[in-house]
Amino acid sequence: MLFNTISDFLSYSKTYGFSKRSLEVLSSMLKKFAEHVQSFNIRSIREITYKHLLSFVISGKPSAYTIKHRVWSLRQFFQYLKNIKSVKGNIALKVPYPQIDKKEPDFLTFKELKIIINYFVSSADSPTGMRNFIIVLFLIFPGLRISSILNINIQDINLKTSSLLVTEKGNRKRIIFLPQILCSFLYPYIKSQERDLGPLFLSRQNKKISHRTIQHIFSQASGVLGFHICSRIFRHTAATHLNKIAGLDVTKFVLGHRRRESTQRYVHLNPDVYAEYMKRHPYINLTI
Repeated sequence: MLFNTISDFLSYSKTYGFSKRSLEVLSSMLKKFAEHVQSFNIRSIREITYKHLLSFVISGKPSAYTIKHRVWSLRQFFQYLKNIKSVKGNIALKVPYPQIDKKEPDFLTFKELKIIINYFVSSADSPTGMRNFIIVLFLIFPGLRISSILNINIQDINLKTSSLLVTEKGNRKRIIFLPQILCSFLYPYIKSQERDLGPLFLSRQNKKISHRTIQHIFSQASGVLGFHICSRIFRHTAATHLNKIAGLDVTKFVLGHRRRESTQRYVHLNPDVYAEYMKRHPYINLTI
């Protein structure tokens, strides 16, 4: 009974705009929830209580992130049940999210960025090397997510206006403007493709490249350069350095965040602004 309802919910979620990753989490967590509830001999969805939800959320000594995924999945599912009038209210809203210690995100210095750029430039004389170099430029300047970069089609780029139609999480679309340095490399790269449609970045098998390919590229680079690089650290770096000169609102737009709070998690305290503030601190010249 519960498995069938979960299956209906997952089908509904695919049309509602959830990302691929969100659908995977929902499917995994809710199937485990259905298996867990079976031990209580429940005959109707209306018999499920807050205690049953809490029992599932903390079962098996889960990590804080697993608990977070379980709570989120239950809240989405029971909201669906409420909407179709299978239950009176969303009892999953009472289940609290875990407290997760926020880790300060790493970011690259200008020196490290220059080292990375030089590394990728050194192999940009081949089609694959140029492809990898342009991917890195998309990470460094606009700070795009890897998923957005992999979804770029040639027809999404307008070099006359230096603009790009970006597809974000949840299939949201928006237009961003590209720096001229990026466009100067994009022009010959696109011209060499000898096509006007389809994915911008292809594998050697002429298929759209995958996340695994990107991971392999950065793993190789990390081994040569002697420090760890990944797609997320580029996004943190783009946000941190952009915030220094443009402020939080512009940074929020470039990163494609809906809420300011999301952007604040990516940026570090601007050391230049802080240093200037300390120079003007009213007690800075206090004699002791």
